[in-house]
Amino acid sequence: MVVEKTVSELAEILGVSRQAVNNRVKTLDPEDVEKNDKGVTVVTRSGLIKLEHIYKKTIIEPEPVDEAALNHEVLQILIDEKNSEIQRLYQQLQSKDEQLARKDEQLRVKDVQIAEKDKQIDQQQQLTLQAMTDRETLQLELDQAMQEVQEVKEEQKRGFFSRMFGGNKQS
Repeated sequence: MVVEKTVSELAEILGVSRQAVNNRVKTLDPEDVEKNDKGVTVVTRSGLIKLEHIYKKTIIEPEPVDEAALNHEVLQILIDEKNSEIQRLYQQLQSKDEQLARKDEQLRVKDVQIAEKDKQIDQQQQLTLQAMTDRETLQLELDQAMQEVQEVKEEQKRGFFSRMFGGNKQS
């Protein structure tokens, strides 16, 4: 709302002569004074505030406060702030959901890797068991072959007649 007062209005409000107010108005900054559409000099709100300080009197009456409008504005501000906070929290939740989805995918990949490693370990254990079995079999075959070689050597050490007639000659 535009608040402007003429020199005559100010003289009446302040209880001083029109000429005294006019002299004081002439000392105000140019932005504090204007001409209205009738060409009459008027003092703007900023100039009126300066004059209130000079004369120590209230010139601009405070506007009545519309409690309902004020309450509505306050409620609207609170609603806007809450909506903003809700939006921020919603975005934060979306971000967390995306992070959880990435973690779930990472866990799934790790589970696949673990299953593959378990399979590889199982295969290695089977190969190790097979190698040990083969080693034992070969060891038995080697022992048996060595025993046969030993028997052949002992057989060769026995004399011709002992072998012929089945006698046991010990060396």
